[in-house]
Amino acid sequence: MAGATAAGLVLGLVPGTAIAVGARCEAVEIPVAMSAGRPVDARISGTLCRPRGRDRGVLQVLLAGGGYDRNYWSWRGDSRGPSYVEAMNRAGYATFALDRIGTGESSAPSSAAFAPDSQVFTIHQVLRKFRHERVVLVGNSLGSTIARMIAVRYPAGVDGLILTGESSTPNWAAFEQLGADFITAAEHPLLKSRKLDDGYGVLRPGVRRSWFYYGPTAADHIVARDEANPEPDVFPSDPEFGSVDLNRKIKVPVLVVVGQYDRLICGQGASDCSSSAALLAGERPYYAPNADLEALAVPNTGHVLNLHRTAPGFYPQLAHWTQRHIR
Repeated sequence: MAGATAAGLVLGLVPGTAIAVGARCEAVEIPVAMSAGRPVDARISGTLCRPRGRDRGVLQVLLAGGGYDRNYWSWRGDSRGPSYVEAMNRAGYATFALDRIGTGESSAPSSAAFAPDSQVFTIHQVLRKFRHERVVLVGNSLGSTIARMIAVRYPAGVDGLILTGESSTPNWAAFEQLGADFITAAEHPLLKSRKLDDGYGVLRPGVRRSWFYYGPTAADHIVARDEANPEPDVFPSDPEFGSVDLNRKIKVPVLVVVGQYDRLICGQGASDCSSSAALLAGERPYYAPNADLEALAVPNTGHVLNLHRTAPGFYPQLAHWTQRHIR
């Protein structure tokens, strides 16, 4: 995926991926251990982009959801607007978009090598490399859950959380239905060549549109590109992973961002995504009474928020939140 050019840009990304124009970007690899006490024999790969102009001294570390790699943050949901990375770099924020362990260009060890906390512990080690900076973890879906767990277990490693595509009251019935659409990576025609064992799972071809997108604001070519670039995952087996009972331990500012038509989050008996006020009211009981908590419901948007035409419209609100809360 990535080789740094003399100009500081990163090439070799998925076709249609936007480079952070006006930023200094480089490919970065960070050695990691799969769990505490294990050898440092794996690596996390990512793309670090720093603004060329005003730099606010805050780094956003970007964690994609299940089935995605770092490209999620550099794809443009609206070809006329910026990608997430471009928007944040222009606002003065550095970004480190990484491939979680098992995805993209990061190590893909056998699924047996994954400890229950490997997804969390490997990102924790990445954050230690950047602890001289103020750090905001920005996630989508599974990436948001990992971000929450890091804030609970390693509170000194992060200064704020932006949790997109995740809430404290998801639509569990929809998640159960989603599970039926998973196959092994070896069964997916685009992933067979990776020769991954059956512990790696991925959505079967042709279902991403129905699960992840709100049709009226999703371009056909974006969905097609998404289907053409699936990423396998080994999902955490930690029984505490994702428990909202742990949210009361989070001490840093949190922004929850959900698409109005997120099939996996919103609906009867799940999160009320009809407005930002309703979403916030639903989240409040799961955090400490004095929690610095805000919420944003993005109209006409589905689960993979960055890949909708609406994306450029809410990026400034995330940059403004970062400016207000991370000093």
